[in-house]
Amino acid sequence: MDARFEQLCLGHLPQLGLRPACKGQEVKNGIGFTFVPDSEIGEGYLWTYPINSTCSLTIYDIIFHQDMSFRYHHPAALTIAVSSPGSIEPVFTKTCCNPENLVGYYLDEGIFSHTVPKGTPVRSIGLGLMPEFWEQQLPRLLEQDTSQVLSAACLLDGTFSIPEVELLLHQMASYVPKAGTASLRYESKILDLIAALLEWNILSLSIPAVQSISASDQEVIQNLKHYLRQNYSAQIDLQRLAQMCYMSKSKLTFLFRKMCGMTIYDFILSCRIERAKELLADRKKKISEIAFSVGYEHPSSFSVAFHRKTGLTPNEFRNSI
Repeated sequence: MDARFEQLCLGHLPQLGLRPACKGQEVKNGIGFTFVPDSEIGEGYLWTYPINSTCSLTIYDIIFHQDMSFRYHHPAALTIAVSSPGSIEPVFTKTCCNPENLVGYYLDEGIFSHTVPKGTPVRSIGLGLMPEFWEQQLPRLLEQDTSQVLSAACLLDGTFSIPEVELLLHQMASYVPKAGTASLRYESKILDLIAALLEWNILSLSIPAVQSISASDQEVIQNLKHYLRQNYSAQIDLQRLAQMCYMSKSKLTFLFRKMCGMTIYDFILSCRIERAKELLADRKKKISEIAFSVGYEHPSSFSVAFHRKTGLTPNEFRNSI
């Protein structure tokens, strides 16, 4: 096993009371490494997989029953993840309030420490990328300068949403790895993700920075996102939303796309599909019930939207979890 992978993904786990899972506790067909806390310490799991010598995937969903601290030597690495606020608190000074936030951050080699407060949900789907990935591996593969990968990823501070990047991370989390082909599957998703990130970066450079939006307008858009998360299943009328925000439709759609990296309708679709994924875990619920509960009158329309967003039909997704 690569020593840097051990430092990046495994070095601090004993300090958090996480131990290798016993037979029967493992996830992902026993491929990769599963760690679980003792019952008196917390509940949940952490799973990590070294895709190759420069990339790893780590997924965790843990709540600790007591404050837990760690301090360890961290190798130089870039992380791109969708994470809960409790997972990104150690590396961001600003507060992220959404249940799930798209983030990217680079840590130089050095000592890293943090205390996870008792009862704080710690959830994440994250890629760990070593410098060799974007400095050597990607340039050989793409035959072009890929230095923008680092700068683009580090723009992700929880205030942006890139649906394709978030979708690819969730697809990697949903995939049940098979021995012999898992690394190939994950590597293809990583390349798709990097392409989506670079395309987003090119687009963001072509429009004024979010900082040029007034603080009051930024607050309006954040409030609208909260409203849409609560009302995604309703039939949304753009004119009504514009009236709620005291803006013209053109100004609202422009500002929303500028701040969120997607249209209002794409945002609603993302909310619907993410909720549908949660409901599909309950095998007692019919697909038609789930379709109606997330805002679709016809199951066929729901299936088309779900497949377009995830690459799987609702039944295929249900069978994969």
